[in-house]
Amino acid sequence: MRLEKDYLKPRVKELLLELLKIYTPSGEEYKALSFFEKVSKELNLELRVTSSNSYYLGKDSDILLVSHVDTVPGYIEPRDENGIIYGRGAVDDKGPLIAMLMATSILNDKGYSISFAALSDEENKSKGARELVSTGKRYKYIIVGEPSNTSGIVVEYRGVLHVDIKCSDKPQHSSSANSNLIVNIADKILRVSKFPESYDIPSIIPTIFHAGEYINKSPSSGVVHFDIRYSVKSSKEDLLLKIRDVFKDCEIVIVEDIPPVKVSTNSNLVKSIMRGLIKQGIKPSLTRKYGTSDMNILSVITSDIVNYGPGDSKLEHTDYEHISLEEIFISINTYVSAIEELCSKKA
Repeated sequence: MRLEKDYLKPRVKELLLELLKIYTPSGEEYKALSFFEKVSKELNLELRVTSSNSYYLGKDSDILLVSHVDTVPGYIEPRDENGIIYGRGAVDDKGPLIAMLMATSILNDKGYSISFAALSDEENKSKGARELVSTGKRYKYIIVGEPSNTSGIVVEYRGVLHVDIKCSDKPQHSSSANSNLIVNIADKILRVSKFPESYDIPSIIPTIFHAGEYINKSPSSGVVHFDIRYSVKSSKEDLLLKIRDVFKDCEIVIVEDIPPVKVSTNSNLVKSIMRGLIKQGIKPSLTRKYGTSDMNILSVITSDIVNYGPGDSKLEHTDYEHISLEEIFISINTYVSAIEELCSKKA
């Protein structure tokens, strides 16, 4: 496959629109099988499909380009408006997916051994990433393709704790009750909650609250869910200690625990991507994201990982999600340049 813009842009548009027409919210990634079977043959890339409905293309390698094929719910009819492609997943993450797929094809045609993955369930519980970690396979370099505004290089993501808390109390008739579980839980919620202030200050946000059985009886049980985000500068244990201290009479269950990740800005991978952008006359920027991604999970199977991808991250999950063919073309060039540089160092 050629790297020329006049050849790549029409090809990218064709593949991206085709993939966007396949609605793949988390749990329905199997619907993309025919797409990957087709591109596997067209691009001469070996295809492997896993039990999580993740798709791997290319040669077995210690260099991995990784995206995800699932999207958040809500179909958006795909369309092209003068090189701007609209559709659910155009930014997160099918636009970056196509960029990585094209880069993998170009690099393999040039004789480099590169693996590409379109993982499942990133918008839910990251089954695809967890499945990959469980194989024991390690990589020298991993580039995660979440949108980073095309010129941004993400070197840090915050961690997340999802915590369920179940409290109970003796039910009473509301006309004569001398205590109320809702009031008690509400007081505790106010004591521990913390709205986002800055990157390194943890946020503790209640997102679900259920209590009450009858209109004239105080509740016998109540459940609150907290979404906790924190950077590498915070201690997970300290955050949980605060929760346990306030809710000491309640049952606390950690339902998800993803640690934060931070990589060196001087790593070979970061520097190679920076140079790939600079070669195109683009000023790179180092950034960090408030959320989490598969980069948090996959960091344990490599010593050099980073996130870089096309697309405006502010458009993720919106009803006007769109990406330009130019952004994708820039990213393809960046991936190819960075990996060629890394492979020359390996040699």
